[in-house]
Amino acid sequence: MSRHRCTTLFTTIVTILLAGVFMTGCGSSKTSTIAPSGTTPKVADTAPTTTPTTSTSVTPTPADQVTHSDATQESVKLTLYFPNADASGLIATERTVAVKNKEVIKAMFKELETPPSGLEKPLPKGTTLLSATVSADGVATLDLSSEFQKNFGGGSAGEQMTMYSIVDTLTTLPNVKSVQFLLNGKKMDGMLESIESSKPLKRNESLIIKK
Repeated sequence: MSRHRCTTLFTTIVTILLAGVFMTGCGSSKTSTIAPSGTTPKVADTAPTTTPTTSTSVTPTPADQVTHSDATQESVKLTLYFPNADASGLIATERTVAVKNKEVIKAMFKELETPPSGLEKPLPKGTTLLSATVSADGVATLDLSSEFQKNFGGGSAGEQMTMYSIVDTLTTLPNVKSVQFLLNGKKMDGMLESIESSKPLKRNESLIIKK
């Protein structure tokens, strides 16, 4: 074999070996992806862990929904005195009525407007109780409208029946000892006729007819 042919064969073998090495290196290389600078690697989505809390909801009650009893009512047994038909005395009548806000005197006046059968109405027509108070020493002060005087029928017997039906009725209350009459807020001497009414009147047992 000539030298030229040997050299050519050697060169060919070396070339083939180098090519094989090169191909092996390319096949075994791994491709890796590098995230661009400034980005955050993606993390698998997971549901956030929350701790359940218990809350108590308190709903305030509006002031207009709070129920207050503006008027307290109770049943009270009253003793009322009505004039008899000939104005010779007073007859006791008992009634049980509903009284609001402890306004017993007001309830008594209302009942005196409706006498039982056979007895007379003691209050002159149109009489209105304007106010009623009771002092610590037991004086009930009644302020009456002008109709009490203007519509009075007259006569001393009638005057007694009118004045003392009120006085004897009110003094059945444990805290009332006497009654002071006012006419439109003013004290008057002889409000109806001759009975002195500028001072409190006390109970008159002599006018009560016992059954």
